[in-house]
Parts: sequence; C-alpha cells; structure tokens
Amino acid sequence: PRSASKARSRSMLSGDSLRRSFRDAVVESSSLPPAERLIMYDACDSQEVSQSLGGSAGYRKRLDARRGNKPKKADNQRDVCTPFDHAAFNFSKISNQREILAVLPEYNILTNRFPLFPGHCLLTAKALVPQQLSATHLSAIVRLVSHSGFSAYFNSWCASASVNHFHCHLIDELPPVAQQRLVSGPRVLGEPTLRPAESSGSCYVFGASQLGLVGRAVSAMQAENQPHNLLFTPLHIYVWPKPMQRPARSFDLYPETVGGPELVGSFTVYTERDFAKLSAAAADELVRINTAPLPERLLSGGDDTRPATAPAAVEAASSSSDESDSEAGPPPKQPRTAVRACQSLDSLSLVKLLRSGSGLDELALPLALSKSCLNRSGGLEVS
Repeated sequence: PRSASKARSRSMLSGDSLRRSFRDAVVESSSLPPAERLIMYDACDSQEVSQSLGGSAGYRKRLDARRGNKPKKADNQRDVCTPFDHAAFNFSKISNQREILAVLPEYNILTNRFPLFPGHCLLTAKALVPQQLSATHLSAIVRLVSHSGFSAYFNSWCASASVNHFHCHLIDELPPVAQQRLVSGPRVLGEPTLRPAESSGSCYVFGASQLGLVGRAVSAMQAENQPHNLLFTPLHIYVWPKPMQRPARSFDLYPETVGGPELVGSFTVYTERDFAKLSAAAADELVRINTAPLPERLLSGGDDTRPATAPAAVEAASSSSDESDSEAGPPPKQPRTAVRACQSLDSLSLVKLLRSGSGLDELALPLALSKSCLNRSGGLEVS
C-alpha cells in the first residue's frame, strides 16, 4: 500500500509523477471499504457514461450517480471575501494523511475523493487562508500547470467552492472549452483579450504574458463582491465573472450549481432522466445566464478608477494601468452590491514582479509570446 512518506516534499512536480501518485491511490482505494478510500472511484472508469452534447461548443454530459453521494454543503455563502473560519472544515483537518499525493513548499496536492475529471486532485494551501486568489496563488497555479501539463480550475467563494480554505482543482486534460478556437474579445484596461468562439457566455481569455492583468481583474471582482471561476491551461487563463445572484432559471435546466466544471465544458448529472433531458441548447443557456461582464470600470475606460472604499491593493494597482482604448464601449450593466474590503490579492506586487523580470525563473513562464504562440489551443482570429 502507498504510504504517506511517498508524498515527499519537492520544489516542483512533474505531470508523470503526479499521474503515478494518482493511479496508485486509485488502485489502493479499490480494495478498501468506502470510509477508508483515498479516492471513492476513478471518474473515467467503466461506470462513467459520457456523451458529446453536439453543437459547436463541444460540451459533454456525464452520467455518474456515484458523485451524487458527495456530502452537500449549506448554501449560505454571501461574500466572495469571507474571512477564514478556523472552526469550520479546512484541508489541514483531513483525517487520512495518505490523501496527500505530493508536498510542495507552500502547498499540498490532495486526492479529490469524488472526482469529475481524469486525474482530478486538489492543490491546497498549507497556510490557513480563505478561498481567495492572491498573487502568490496565481503564480503557483501557473507555474504548476506550466510544468505538469495539467489544467486547473478555480471556484471562488459564492461560485461553487464548498471549502473556504484556498484550493484549486487539477485535472489531467485540456477541457472542452479550451479546445475551441479563440477570437478577439473585449479590451480589458486597454489591453486585448481573446474569447472562445463558440461560447455563449462572458469569458475573457488572457495569454500567459498577461498574468498581471488577470490579477487586476480578479482584484476588481473581489472588490465588487462578484463571484468568479477561472481555468488555467499551459498557455491561457480563462476568466468567467458570475452574476451577483444565481439565476432561478438555472435549476430548471440543470440540477446542480453551474461552476468551474460546467464552464470548462463538462456537465455531470446523477440520474438517467436528467442525462436524457440535458441538451446542447440547455448547456449554452446555462453558460450564458451563469456568467456576466467584468466590472464596468475595467472595460469602459481603462483608467481602472476605484471607489474610495476599495482595498489598498486594488487602489495601488490603478497607478500602473495602461492607457485606455477609446473604441472600447461599456458592457451591459449588472446590478452591483456595495464594494467589499478584500485584502487577499496583492496585484501590485505581481505586476512589479512581471515587469521587473526578477521572478521569471520562479514563474517559469515567458513574458513575451507572439499571438500565434499564445493561441496553440485554437486558431487565432482577430476581427
């Protein structure tokens, strides 16, 4: 049997070693009673039913009743920047240390006991910090994805995260949305972005060289209490801002909350009735109604002007904004709640790191990539 000592500390992790650790945990778990399993099942085994939804987006639907046995969390989340609660469950409280597949300097990689994807595991912070992206977390995710070839998705609090301790999901595939061709998208703070050509929702795709801009976008969403989901691939970062309130229509179309798994293109249900009912048109509508534009100040003028109550890190980052694109028009307005103070994202330090070049080795990413290089997961079209 696999022992906890095999999850040895390392500064970086290869994809092959993570895959081996995951497979070993699946094999070990298969002979154990459910309460002792490190992973309840392999998401891609013979019991999974997976089918393309058709349509141009390339989304898929899955039938896997086993996922329905995952314990449900209370739906009482209100603030994206909810403080860490030491009394609640966090990943330092796992009962079986063998769930740790690998140990990194500031993070652990844990099994996901109810996986949805191939090689589905969790990158969790050792520090007891809330489910909020920071400059440190962004750098760590991008570096890990760059080295391992895995993809990663992040659910903010109020956007499908169930544990308020920093974590993101690692998956051993390039998910459907990342296989769509990319076309030009809205300008964010005057900088160009891309978008998936066949996606019906609001999705902003940034190249690896735009990591600082991603940080500023996340910071703005945190400041305005806007839930969000992100996908990290080796070459791109996809950002889905969410509406402030979950659409009631969503549950008429799909029994689960629409979060990272669905936005990256995979819809899992637990009954044959729901599986038969789910269509490509329903998936397109779910993506459309469960996403929303970025905060207007990022899109309309490029000056990144912030209310007086915005957090210091957000305010400081505004001094390094680029000049706006005069042709960029304002997006459709979304109702906004009061600005929340959120200190987790030090985007200014990330911008300085990227511009100085002092952290290039640590990030293990090129800072200047051509458009053709940035778009290897799909053909670039600039309109």
